[in-house]
Amino acid sequence: MPQASRGRFLTIAGGAVAGLAIPGIVDGAPQAPSESEVAKLYAGAKKEGLVSWSVAHYPQETAEKVRDAFKAKYPGVDVEFVRQTAQVIYQRLSQDLKANVHQLDVFCSTDEAHYVELKKLNALAQFVPVDRNMIPTQFRILDPDGYYQLGTLALVLVNYNPSKLQPAKRWQQLSDPRFKGQITFGHPAFSGYVGNWVVAMNDKYGWDYFRSIAPNQPKINRSIYDTVTDIIGGERTIGAGPDSLSLEKKAAGNRIDVYYPDDDTILVTAPIAVMREAPHPNAARLFENFFYSREYSQVLAKTYNFPLRADVPSANGASLDKIRWTRVKVDRLLTGIPEVVAKWRETFGV
Repeated sequence: MPQASRGRFLTIAGGAVAGLAIPGIVDGAPQAPSESEVAKLYAGAKKEGLVSWSVAHYPQETAEKVRDAFKAKYPGVDVEFVRQTAQVIYQRLSQDLKANVHQLDVFCSTDEAHYVELKKLNALAQFVPVDRNMIPTQFRILDPDGYYQLGTLALVLVNYNPSKLQPAKRWQQLSDPRFKGQITFGHPAFSGYVGNWVVAMNDKYGWDYFRSIAPNQPKINRSIYDTVTDIIGGERTIGAGPDSLSLEKKAAGNRIDVYYPDDDTILVTAPIAVMREAPHPNAARLFENFFYSREYSQVLAKTYNFPLRADVPSANGASLDKIRWTRVKVDRLLTGIPEVVAKWRETFGV
């Protein structure tokens, strides 16, 4: 499936939603709801009965745990979700908006540039969750106008089978001939996490970095999570993969481990946003508000994702101040991902 266009596909006319308990907006910026306003959101959400959610942040099993935790905290509100790669859910949303179809409440992509485009189209609603001050300071305001917020933090690092080989300690070492036929990657035209990593590597080392890896005949998948399946299944032994699912599988006794590269782990800020024309507006805001709750961070910790809240420890004791990491800024993603997708297809033939 081709990557969705980043051009303007529709100018959306927005309007106030009747009966919605929207928190106040001061000088154009939204304010976090009070406890009473959250209670009103919940009351409205129970009448709506449902929130629809597109998510690329984590695997299916983790999304199910998030759904279940939300339903436990807010009985009477169901969650229907589609878990797919970032570019796939963005393309589906783009097609719906072109057709003036509004069936999605909450959008969770791993490509922050998607939100810049959606914001330009007036497709997103302003909303600030309660307890935003509980997440790391540098990620509290992804969008100064409050149209999207941090939904999860993820790392792209070296995944490998520790019973088969020693890991590459620097990204450049993946061009070593000893890894021929052993490497597994996702695809930047599908996965936002992979797109972030490919842009970061291209900016750090130039495209010759990927040309040097091509002779090692890497297996190219779609999702970054496919790399974990390849390594656990024995089809491949090393790749650029996720921290969370790999550590979760390691804890379950599988032969997989992670290495934080000496030349930077790639940190991805994956946002969450409420759609402006959400069919279940109260439930949508209640669901986004849930992402800054203790219960949500506890689900993240149990699945080896980074908890957003400072008062919930990570499962393996990892913290960002102990990891050497770099992050691709959203303005670079806007131009960088389309550039590297074209080069990727030329270099790897997929």
